[in-house]
Amino acid sequence: MKKIVGLCAVIGLLFAFSTTAMAKGKNQGNIEFGELSCQEFLQGVAKGDEASVGMILMWLDGYLSGVSGDTELNWEGFESFSTALAETCAKSPKKKVLDVAKAVGIE
Repeated sequence: MKKIVGLCAVIGLLFAFSTTAMAKGKNQGNIEFGELSCQEFLQGVAKGDEASVGMILMWLDGYLSGVSGDTELNWEGFESFSTALAETCAKSPKKKVLDVAKAVGIE
């Protein structure tokens, strides 16, 4: 239960950022993470619902797991990664979100 509350807090933190959407309404398009800037990512997160944001963060975690070969889902690490991603993207909005995710997510 504590882990779920922590994850909800991370998602709430992400909602606090910017206000423009990555995709409009329920008809969300594909996301090209390789081209997505931190600013666009945070804008989309701010407009997204909890399920969509959670799915995006899980995708990013899975992507990094594939890159690094790490097959363990560590909830505390996931929370730390999500927070670090949001904070670093807020400081560097022009960087690509995948570059930031790799920098903060692969130790």
